[in-house]
Order: sequence, then C-alpha cells, then structure tokens
Amino acid sequence: MGWRAPAGMGLAVALLAALPWVREALDIPAFYLAFGSLVLFWTAQATSWNILSGYGGYFSFGQGAFFGVGVYASAVLTTRQGWDFLATIPVAGVSAAILAMLVGALAFRLRSLRGEVFALLTLAVPFIVAPIARINPAIDGGQGLVLPVPAIPEPIGGFQEFVYLLSLAIATIAVAIAYLAQHSRFGWALFAIRDAEEVAEGLGVPTFRHKMLAIVVTGLIAGMAGSVFAVQIGYVTVEGTFNLTVPLFVIVMSVLGGRLHWLGPAIGALLIVTLQDRLAASGFEGFSLIVLGGVLLALVLLAPEGLVPRLRPRTLPVVLVVVAVIGALAVARAWGNPLDWLAAGMLAGAVVAFWPRRGRPALEPVGPEAEPMHQPADPDEVLPAPATPVATTGDPIVVCTAVTKQFGGVRALDGVSLTVREGELVGLVGPNGSGKTTLVNLMSGAFRPTGGTIVLSGTSIAGLPPHRIAHIGMARTYQIPRPFHSMTVRDNVATAIMFGRSARSLSGARHDAEEHLALAGLADLADALPGEVNLHQRQLLEMARALATRPRILLLDEALAGLNPVEVDNAVDVVRRVHASGIAIVLVEHLLRVVNQLATRIVVLDHGRTLAEGDPATVMADPAVIRAYLGRRPHEEPMREGPAHA
Repeated sequence: MGWRAPAGMGLAVALLAALPWVREALDIPAFYLAFGSLVLFWTAQATSWNILSGYGGYFSFGQGAFFGVGVYASAVLTTRQGWDFLATIPVAGVSAAILAMLVGALAFRLRSLRGEVFALLTLAVPFIVAPIARINPAIDGGQGLVLPVPAIPEPIGGFQEFVYLLSLAIATIAVAIAYLAQHSRFGWALFAIRDAEEVAEGLGVPTFRHKMLAIVVTGLIAGMAGSVFAVQIGYVTVEGTFNLTVPLFVIVMSVLGGRLHWLGPAIGALLIVTLQDRLAASGFEGFSLIVLGGVLLALVLLAPEGLVPRLRPRTLPVVLVVVAVIGALAVARAWGNPLDWLAAGMLAGAVVAFWPRRGRPALEPVGPEAEPMHQPADPDEVLPAPATPVATTGDPIVVCTAVTKQFGGVRALDGVSLTVREGELVGLVGPNGSGKTTLVNLMSGAFRPTGGTIVLSGTSIAGLPPHRIAHIGMARTYQIPRPFHSMTVRDNVATAIMFGRSARSLSGARHDAEEHLALAGLADLADALPGEVNLHQRQLLEMARALATRPRILLLDEALAGLNPVEVDNAVDVVRRVHASGIAIVLVEHLLRVVNQLATRIVVLDHGRTLAEGDPATVMADPAVIRAYLGRRPHEEPMREGPAHA
C-alpha cells in the first residue's frame, strides 16, 4: 500500500474541510457549499454501492431501500421522539445495515440468487419497505415528516456549513473504506467473488462472510448519508424517498467513474452532479437525462471499464490540463462562473485521457504462435519411463466410503469407495459419464453426497463448505480453466495464498507467488492477464493457483485437455515436480498414455461404480476395462497405451 494516494486524499479532505471557515474571506457564495454537499452525498452513496456491486459483482437495486431507511430513521427519531439529530446518524446507519444484513442473509444463502436474479430481489426491497412506512402512522402515515432544524455547534457557523461538514465526513469514511478494501484481503476476496465465486470458495475464500460484510457496509454508509440528506431537505415523503432515483444514479456514477477502483464512484459523482447543474443553469434542465444518457452511452462504448483506467496512465497530463484550463478561465473571468470553469476543465481532461496514443506498442503475442515453453529434442520423443510407484504405506489422506450421488432419477455415483494415501498419484479414469468429475466435485465440496462418507485428514467433510475443505488441505483444478480474469497471473496465485492454509497479506502473497509461478513455468508471464495467455498456460495457472493454497492433496480434473503433444509433455513435467514435492494427486485424465506414465495406482469408474483398481499395467490389461473403453472383447482389439482418447 503506497503513501501517495492516502496523502493526496488527506490533503483534499483538509482543503475541503477548511472551506466553511475561509468562504467569507474568499467571497465564495454559500451556493457552493450546497453544491459540494450534493457531490459529497452522491459520492458516499455511489462508493457504498460500489463496495458490493462493483468490487463484489452483485448488482444491487437495494440502495434506495438502505438510503430510505436512513432517511426515515432520522426523521422519525427527531420529529416523533425528540432526539438530537447528531445522535440519529449512527442509528440511521445501523438501521439500514440491519436491513442490508437481512437481505444478504436471504440472498447469499441461495447460490442461484446472482446476476439478474439478485438484482430483481433487491429491486423488490424498496417497494416492500415503502408501503410499510406509508401505512404505519408511527413512521409516516402518508403525510410526510418535517424535520426540525438541528442545533448547530457554535464553531461551525450556519446550517449549510453544518450539512456540508457532515456530508464531507460521511463521504470521507466511504472513500477511505473503499480504498482500504481495495488494498486488503477483504477487497481481494470480493474481486475473486466477482470474477469466479465458485473458484474463490474452493481456494479458501469464505464467500458468504465477505458478501455479508460488503452488503452491511453498503447499508451502513447509505443509511448515514440518507440521514444527512433528510435534514438537508427538511421534508421527507415516502414517494420522494423510496424510488429508483438513488439506485439508478449510483449505478450511472459508478459505471462512469470505474467500478474497479476506489476513486471511480467519486469521479463519476462529481461529473454527473456538475453536468446536471450546468444543464439546469443553462435552461436545459428538461434535457438533462437525455444528455446524461448520451454521455453514458459514449463512455460505455469508448471506456467500458470507466474513466479511471483511462486516466491512470495519463494522470499527470490530465491534472495539469484541468488545472490549467480552470486557472486560465479564473484569471480571465471572461466567461461563466467557477462551476462553468470546472466543467470546462473536466471536459479538457477527458479529451486528454481519450486522445489516441502515437506509437503505442502492441501486446506481444502470447497465444499458440508464441515460442513454446517446452520443446522436445525430437518430434517423435515419447514420454519418460513411468515413475516408480511409491509405497502406499503412508497415512490415508482421503477416504471415500460407499459414496453415492443422485441427481433426480439419475445415479451418477453408486457406492464408490476410494482411499488416497500420502505420496500417491492416483489416476482416476473411465469413459465419459462414468462419474469421475462428480467424485471430484464431491471431494472438493462443490456437491454434497447423497450417501456415504468422505474423510479428509481425519475430518469428515461431507456437507462442509468448500473453503473449509480447502483449509483442511484439498485443492482442485477445473476441466475448463477458470482464472480471475481481472487479475494478473501473479495476483491469481497471490489470491490463493492470501486465503489458503497459511494466510498472508497482499504484499507477502505476491512475493510468495513467485515460487509457484516458477514451478509451473509461468514466471515470465506474471504480469500478464489471463486473457493474454494461451490455453496451456491457463491450465498451468490453474495448477499454480491450486498449489498456492498449500494442499495435502491436489485434484487435477482433466488438466491436459485440449493441449498439443508439446504442451502435454510440458504439463507432465509440472505434474511430476508437484508430485515430487510430496503432494498426493488424484489425476482425472482421458489421455491413457499420460495416466500410465504418471500414476502409481489407477482406479477405473464405469456407470458410477468402481470397475477396477490397481497398478497401471494390471488395470489396463483387465478385460472389463478394455470392454468399457472400447466396447470390444479383449481378443478382438487389445487396449493400446498410445495417444488414445476415451
């Protein structure tokens, strides 16, 4: 975590906090305090929304409900209970946080409630809360509430200064939380959830806990900001509070500024509020939504990730241009007022940010046409001789006993028993649909068994969440690589380290990631994004990321699928190195020559049952195994050890 961003944020807050005391000396009208309060209000709302929906990827329309609960908590306590307004702010935040916690407890327990389903669920929340407030005379009763003017501390001055400073305090809290989250385990857990939640859970991320924390923080900040907004407008109604204005505007602001950066929502809020204000001042208030929609459409087409990614490579030039334009207009005083100058400066800065770069180097090809990571000396080179099977006298790591899994009327596994001991490399093979991946999913916690037991390192794991199983010592890969697409190769591995069996900080995890990248042969690609590397390299990334959790047993689910012979040889070398480090492996693979070369023992499944088990030579000569794979009798066609696929 660097010092420049916190220092810059602290300086900005100090300058903004000084404004009420220097305003009269600088002859600044009170209108600018009201304008600043509005920008700060939307900054707090958009930033709080972004913690759950931008960082975590759960697109929520519940912001209006959290905001509304905060508004009415302060309104009811001040008007009906006679509370001091300042005392109602934390109550408003906690009330909204409780509502957020209830929504999260309902939604996050059901894995299917994601994407548009989660958005629809949260959209219903304000429409449920609004009638409750309207029909309940203790809350609103349909008449609205008029908030009394609060007692203002002597040093602050007037009402507008009071509201401005409260808005600044809440916005500062929101932005600080967003910044700290982005540079902490909490934020990286949310990033992993956004990119691939099931994978994150399997790597040791307690996804439910982090999602709950994110939505509670969202509700807390939204409720406190709503409390200050209530006293600012003075009169609140159900219709004016529980509507879609807040959720829609925070979405626009966050998307515009950039959902993946802590400062994005604040930039979006400043732009939108300034644009609306200037349109209204120019007599085009009726066209504000049209213009706003056009600007958003253009930015989504030009910069789908928001403005911040465009601004970061040119931060200094953009800042200099903005300051120069505002300064020149302020000195000349030939046109407009300070807000016009601000709008002109931001427009000039946007032009610089989007100006095409000359001579920008293209990304070097890292796809199939790149130089292979491993090149055999001879095109006809065969794999090395089979590894000498290690003795199976080590302690059992995984013991599956009579495991059954049924999907409706289909029994995918029927009484399968499997024991994997320390130092073993077990090949799990069988025809398509035999139940191999289902067994992997059961052992890793993705599915719960219908019957039977699964014991990992002496602990029964049937029914445990995947992150608990990962912490006990199991890791897995996936048939189709599922990297965290917004993270670099290094940060994919670092995330696994942060939440693995030996938890580390972000900086420590990035340092430790180099070891696993080197083992997988990916050290030269550490700063690349997953979309910039080929399938083979993504498969190796799957292995490196799984190893980063420090497992006792590794489940490789068709980790060589889709690779050419050169890439297969390279991947086999990696698997050998992993096995030599003392990690037990269960290898699900259709390439029989690979299984023969690597496995110390082979287990064959067919139609959800164990067909054969033993050393590779014995199992591959078994007539039942030959019949299951080839559909022939042994004397008709012997089973080959060549590059056949099942």
